Amino acid sequence: MSSYHRCAKCNSDQMIDGAYIASAQASRIVVGVERHPDRGRITRSVSTQVHVAVCGSCGYVELWANRPAELLEAYQRASRPGSEASRAATP
Repeated sequence: MSSYHRCAKCNSDQMIDGAYIASAQASRIVVGVERHPDRGRITRSVSTQVHVAVCGSCGYVELWANRPAELLEAYQRASRPGSEASRAATP
């Protein structure tokens, strides 16, 4: 995503790119994949940091995964018949 863009809510160009959201323990948030809804637990969970942009005009916050392709690849690998995750989910 471009570092220059407009707010999805109010169309302002006053975006604060590269902001962050942290937990009370000051660790930044991540998004990850560890389960497939049909196949169960994914053998090797995958996570990536979350990129944050805040609109300086209305306060709208945008979040997106820094490495979405890695999340998708792990999810798709688990959904393939014969994958380790699909074997683990089979009784």
